[in-house]
Order: sequence, then C-alpha cells, then structure tokens
Amino acid sequence: MSTLQQIPGILIHGRRDISSPAVTSWLLHRRWPLSELIIDEGEGHGGAGMVGLWNEANTRLADRLSAPADPPR
Repeated sequence: MSTLQQIPGILIHGRRDISSPAVTSWLLHRRWPLSELIIDEGEGHGGAGMVGLWNEANTRLADRLSAPADPPR
C-alpha cells in the first residue's frame, strides 16, 4: 500500500458482486488516501452501469493528470 499513497485512484464495486464482498473494496479504500470509492448498488461484477462508471472515472483521472501542476509555494 505504501506504493499507492501518492497515486490517485477510483475504486468501483458492484454491491451484487458475489465473488467479492463490497467490504473488500471499502478496506482497500480506507488504506489508500487518494482513492475514491464508488459502490454501484444495482450491479454485480460488470454490466452496463459499471461500464458507464468506468468511463466516467477514466475521464476524471485523465483530466486530473493532464491538468497543469500547481506552482510551488
């Protein structure tokens, strides 16, 4: 986890995912300071709703990474 401390990320988890409970992504999110956790209440492990969330998350991260850096203070 120390490797991820300064890297932003968005975790997306389907509440109905039977292969991995939502608490798994919640625990990861708690240990990853720059992460955001999105729980999709209507999806399992994939689906149209998840694809939309992945696209939105990727766009937000790309915009964040391509934004000019704040000048040093």
